[in-house]
Amino acid sequence: MADLTRDDVRALARSLGLALDGEDLGEVTHRLNAFFTALAPLGALPLEGVDPAPFSFEP
Repeated sequence: MADLTRDDVRALARSLGLALDGEDLGEVTHRLNAFFTALAPLGALPLEGVDPAPFSFEP
């Protein structure tokens, strides 16, 4: 996956109703790209035939 640009992140934030500009925009863009880079190895896990675990959330 290619890195997100500042314009990508600005559009995503706008779609979520968030105002994001200036220094915050740069920081969020950097952190999102770092997050996606850190998660990338999970895409190579051999998950064929693995059933999802049941999930229950009780506050």
